[in-house]
Amino acid sequence: MTGRNNLVIRFEGSAGDGILSMGTIIARAAARSGFHACTLSSFLAEVRGGQSTFQLQLARHAVGSPGDSPDVVVALNHQAVDNQLCEIGPGCLMLRPADVEVDVGAGVALGVDFNGIAVQATGAARGKNLVAIGVLGRIIGLDAEILNHTVQEVFAKKSTEVVEAAVGAAAAGARIGAERANELAEFRLEPSGAPPRLLLSGNEAVGLGALVAGVRYFSGYPITPASEIMEVLAKHLPKLGGRAVQAEDEIAALGMCLGAAFGGKKALTSTSGPGLSLMTELLGLAAMSQLGVVVVNVQRAGPSTGMPTKDAQGDLSLAVHGAHGEAPRVVIAPQSVADCFADTVTAVNTAHEFQVPVIVLSSQSISHRMQTVDLPALEQIRIYEEPLFDGDSTSLEEFARFRQTDEGKPLPRSIPGTPNGMYRTSGLEHDETGHPTFEPEARVRMVAQRRRRMDAVRREVSERNARDALRITGHPVSVVAWGGTAGAAREALHSLDHKGIQLGYYFPRVLWPLPTDSLRELLKSGTSTLLVCEVNDSQQLAALIRSELANELREFGISVIGINKDDGNPFTKSEIEHLLRPQLSADFSRIRAAV
Repeated sequence: MTGRNNLVIRFEGSAGDGILSMGTIIARAAARSGFHACTLSSFLAEVRGGQSTFQLQLARHAVGSPGDSPDVVVALNHQAVDNQLCEIGPGCLMLRPADVEVDVGAGVALGVDFNGIAVQATGAARGKNLVAIGVLGRIIGLDAEILNHTVQEVFAKKSTEVVEAAVGAAAAGARIGAERANELAEFRLEPSGAPPRLLLSGNEAVGLGALVAGVRYFSGYPITPASEIMEVLAKHLPKLGGRAVQAEDEIAALGMCLGAAFGGKKALTSTSGPGLSLMTELLGLAAMSQLGVVVVNVQRAGPSTGMPTKDAQGDLSLAVHGAHGEAPRVVIAPQSVADCFADTVTAVNTAHEFQVPVIVLSSQSISHRMQTVDLPALEQIRIYEEPLFDGDSTSLEEFARFRQTDEGKPLPRSIPGTPNGMYRTSGLEHDETGHPTFEPEARVRMVAQRRRRMDAVRREVSERNARDALRITGHPVSVVAWGGTAGAAREALHSLDHKGIQLGYYFPRVLWPLPTDSLRELLKSGTSTLLVCEVNDSQQLAALIRSELANELREFGISVIGINKDDGNPFTKSEIEHLLRPQLSADFSRIRAAV
């Protein structure tokens, strides 16, 4: 019997039982065996108490989400069995504690004495998660040597005794798995035949992207779910001659980054929604003083403290409009772990090429997701090196720091101390030389300059990055999604493709300035309904589209309808497909009639 091409696995247990370690070990071992992987972790804000879950999809082909309903459930306690029982359908497997009796109907239940085997192998029940890993690894066909090496690596910072106990518990579980592997052969993965793959989290990818882009200064304040970005940069920046500083709060963090940018350094800070709220005044200062700086905002469910460990896409309006006055900024939203790397590079390039603040909108599900990625070779990555005024000018005119080209792009700036390049800068309105001014004509001229700069960003960044995000099919319904929702939406539309329903779509990664030219192409293609999928209740991207393209929507009679949820969890493929069905009822009726 041949093995499976893909498998969705879900772990659940009590917080503190090592659920994250279980998922990490299986994901890493699978990636090193050549499989693609994508994960999702869900946990509470407490160290112990409550239940934690971890889901991953393993496949021989690329995957854009952690999957929908699981094929295999590993339940470490009675509550996990109860919680996951509704997910066990025909042809599914549940690994459960041996003392928990359960009826899984047409599914398969395998009772394992996780605690007893762990005590026998290591002398302590806390190794029960490793026992489960050993059982599962043999059943799904992961290489035993790779799995053992991964277990050792995950616990490498622990004592030798802990590492040996972990390996022993996994080996004990593997013996149980080997005994049952043949009768459970339908859950075995077909060998990938591919070389090992790189597995990164979204936050790790952001950190690596920043380093590659030339960021050499970081200042930040720890906040869930963004803190790992600080940890990555604090580890690696000193090796490259850079510096990472933990500030006293988010306001100070961005202020320090602005100082570094003023001095000619590429600077970045990271935060989540509450921190971005605090940074809004300094984002206005960055816009007025034309300082290129990057803020990575890893969204979580709000408002206020909200749900720090849960997913949301509720910060788009804040990122776009969070300022007093009209403060130019660019907003970029990665859709995958690979995008976290590429879009951080784009953000740094854009910040310095156009001298504007750039906000990268990640989210909890992407930041903590682990996903296999294929990163480009370093020589293939475009890195923008900002030209600086060199001080050789013999002109007697005052240095015009804030003058720009007719196309809207800023002219080279100087850094402090450059001969003939001195200028004033502050948060006050100013003329081209930086002198504060309250003259109406000067104000109008500088407002126009800032507007033209954003127009240049729209042409050269928003539209350029929109080319691969657009599909026009002529179907009257088209789908728009952004951030982490785009991966699930792509898979939902791929599923509809197989049913003979081909919808147009638009999955932009640069959200502001909105790539209106590309959207107009979609609106003119015969679309009558635009469905915008996002994890918020207020339809934030849908509202931007309605605002920016009001005339076109009215001219072509197009409705913009929100497909929304806001329960702390990301969209799944099945949820999106289900929510699209009412708009596609005629298509499904046609398919049923044909059958």
